Amino acid sequence: MNDEHAIRAVQCGGGEELEIGKIYTCEFVSDDETLAWVDRKSQSDEGHVLLFSRLPHRRLLEHLDINRVEAYWLSERITDGAVRPDLEEISRIILAHLSNYNGIVVLEGLEWLVTQNGEDNTLGFIRMLRESVHRKQWTILIPIRTLAFNPQWLARLRREAPAIELGSPPESPVESTEQHDSVDMKNEAMDTTPLKILDDGSPQLIQLTRLPQNGFTTSLLRKRILQWRRMGLDVSEVEPALNATDMEKSYALYSSVEEKVRQAVELDRYITEHIAMLTASEVSSARFRIRQLTGLEELSKIYFED
Repeated sequence: MNDEHAIRAVQCGGGEELEIGKIYTCEFVSDDETLAWVDRKSQSDEGHVLLFSRLPHRRLLEHLDINRVEAYWLSERITDGAVRPDLEEISRIILAHLSNYNGIVVLEGLEWLVTQNGEDNTLGFIRMLRESVHRKQWTILIPIRTLAFNPQWLARLRREAPAIELGSPPESPVESTEQHDSVDMKNEAMDTTPLKILDDGSPQLIQLTRLPQNGFTTSLLRKRILQWRRMGLDVSEVEPALNATDMEKSYALYSSVEEKVRQAVELDRYITEHIAMLTASEVSSARFRIRQLTGLEELSKIYFED
């Protein structure tokens, strides 16, 4: 095997490069920024994305397309998709991937791993990853909070995993034009403002501005789907539009689902306003159907055509 793959690099935002076969640390800014970067990588089709996150899957849905990322929740809980903060267990998962495929590993929560496993053991773990990823078709990225570590230990860590600064990828002229044509539309599609939680624990449904056909893109649709998912809506019907090559057909499918969502929001608002007049089982059943986007016409006849 030659060394060609060891010097090839994946272009990253701000002119930085992540070289294949290496491990890096980067300054953790916020969950939003870290996961936005992961989301961009998952959409680039440059390889597999393996993510270890302190956020459970239901929270990750607010930030990225979970179907394009292999995500593990770092947690003490024993549940599907969770992995304990145990270095041996995490190593097993990562090493199994390094032997196959290609892509990037994003490992959050190093501060917690140090707390649970000690500085020396964690540094040995990082050293093992550095040696293991060498000559492999993978890159490992570890977002860290630098102030959480002893400066001497941090210096040792960065000898094993050099620091790199991540940023937003440069825009193409076409993307730039689209952004100037529809700034307000994009700002709304990427909004991550926390939603109001109803008494039954479900997120409140809100009406979003309809995306116009002019400036409609797959990237924008993906953001809207994530926003609908945050509200607990099952919008799997529109997901084939993400892979459509005909943007007119893609927009037509989006429009049909958007109309169902509009109807669902109106029904949910009616239930909230008249909840005192409805039984608990009726409210529960109706809200389940609303969020599944099923039986909306039947519910409209019940509530709006008396």
